[in-house]
Amino acid sequence: MKFKDRAINVDYRLTDLEDDLVSYINAHKDEVIRLKMTNLAQRFYTVPNTITRFCHKLGYEGFVDLKNQLRWELETVQETSSLLKRHYLIETLDLIDPSREEKCIAAFQAAKAVTFFAVGQTGELSKICVNNFYAFDPKFNFIEYPNTVEHKIEQSNRDVFFFVSLSGETIDMLRLAEKAKQKGHIVISLTGLGKNSLSTIADISLFCQIKPEIVEGYDVTDKTPLMIIFNNLFHAYLLTR
Repeated sequence: MKFKDRAINVDYRLTDLEDDLVSYINAHKDEVIRLKMTNLAQRFYTVPNTITRFCHKLGYEGFVDLKNQLRWELETVQETSSLLKRHYLIETLDLIDPSREEKCIAAFQAAKAVTFFAVGQTGELSKICVNNFYAFDPKFNFIEYPNTVEHKIEQSNRDVFFFVSLSGETIDMLRLAEKAKQKGHIVISLTGLGKNSLSTIADISLFCQIKPEIVEGYDVTDKTPLMIIFNNLFHAYLLTR
């Protein structure tokens, strides 16, 4: 997984100093791969242990591993389409965060109802995944109409609302997510990896790595990463029953 993707995935855990480190490294990769850890620490008026903890948060073994991965990013200019496919599937697996997953499962267990909402192709696939949850517990349900979701938000109390949008910018979804938050519900989002409005609203933000693909004006983006995250969450829930 690339440095910028790792940083986005654990953004909720980063301190202000670590955010500054992310910005600096993104802008100066060529320089960072030649720096010693003590030099980088001095530039931010901190100590090497802080840099080491930062590397660990992002999933690196240490600063040397971070530099090696940055060097690989800079040297990798072109990849075959088959390799790209393999990479974004593997990167989605790398995005699975046990601490966030545990929070999701805890929210599922505490709620009287868990409502999923998605539209279009994403909705069709999400419904299939939600059916697995429903087979073991009827409190899980998928709703495909915004008005029905809105009614449920108004009528229920401290439930979980799980919104799925690859872009994270679907207008109806953002409106409903905001309303659910205002009503005191727990909001969970599953979006493509990146800064987006839905993940900002959500109490718990899950990500998958998506490679958009348009053929003759038709969206043929591979949704397998979406299924990977859902399937992993489903099996994690089964272990707690």
